[in-house]
Amino acid sequence: MDVNERLEQNQNGSGPNLKPDEKRLYLGTFRERVILAIHLSQVGSQASKDALADKLKTYPDATLLIDQDRAGEDYIDYLQLAIKSGNPYTLLSNNEVSKQTTDPYAFVLASKTAVNLPNIDL
Repeated sequence: MDVNERLEQNQNGSGPNLKPDEKRLYLGTFRERVILAIHLSQVGSQASKDALADKLKTYPDATLLIDQDRAGEDYIDYLQLAIKSGNPYTLLSNNEVSKQTTDPYAFVLASKTAVNLPNIDL
């Protein structure tokens, strides 16, 4: 493959994708950027809402990634937390589901850069 072919592929978005399985698992971001990840089984619990509210205050520039399809109507409570704290958020739908787990993430709080936190789960 020559340089021009490679450039054309990247411009069209059809070039190689870096860590696609990891990005599917963490709602489109890399593990090293994740601050908090909430599993589908934890959605709706007060502990998950409290943990998210705390992390939103600690990381005011972090973006809340919300998988609407997985979270169902519960996503509204988490969205309101992000709005109240002034954090940016992204609503995802028709998100490609990771086949790496039986309890996927419904919410991921992520930084724009690597934070490499050892424990991202509740």
